Amino acid sequence: MRITSIPPRRRALAMLGALAAASATPVHVAARDALEPTPRDAEGPFYPRRLPADIDADLTRIEGRATLARGEILYLTGRVFATDGRPLAGAKVELWQCDSLGRYHHVDDDPGVLDPGFQGYGVATTDAHGRYAFKTIRPVPYGGRPAHLHFKLSHASAQALTTQLYPRGESSERGAGFGLSGRQTRSRLEFGLEPAAGREASAVAASYDFVLRTP
Repeated sequence: MRITSIPPRRRALAMLGALAAASATPVHVAARDALEPTPRDAEGPFYPRRLPADIDADLTRIEGRATLARGEILYLTGRVFATDGRPLAGAKVELWQCDSLGRYHHVDDDPGVLDPGFQGYGVATTDAHGRYAFKTIRPVPYGGRPAHLHFKLSHASAQALTTQLYPRGESSERGAGFGLSGRQTRSRLEFGLEPAAGREASAVAASYDFVLRTP
């Protein structure tokens, strides 16, 4: 019997698909606008000014490089909904963040030392049930900012959303978000972390559902 090995890149992407499928939880909404839209937050100064060649949903490795990203692995899954409760298939979910050294990639400013194994930016497209999945690193604080992830979401039948997410308990009135005010609003952009069972040692997992405003 001939056994064909699966390349690590394809295996990682298949794993992300399986994680997205496992995140499906039915949502039943009785009336339109029953779900509150996810709060907006500022884009920040570090949206990529040039997109990398590799823009898939696994930010921990770059196509063609053997070096893996430094940092604690984070598996992030969730779903994207409209305010009337419909899961949004085909939504584009963009994620970008600094590397474990606190540096953003793909910007024109002097970046200093970069982690050569970190992709810095990735894209996922939601499936028929509105599910997405990323493999990245746990965000780290830098300068005066707490640890955070940047997101842009877009869909043909909903308003685009730009926001940021924070590990639970790590946002603050002073440092969290350029456009946030009030603890209640900030808490809606936080996600919990737990050990990622069966994954890499010390890897963590999180889940977050986005809600896009519909006309």
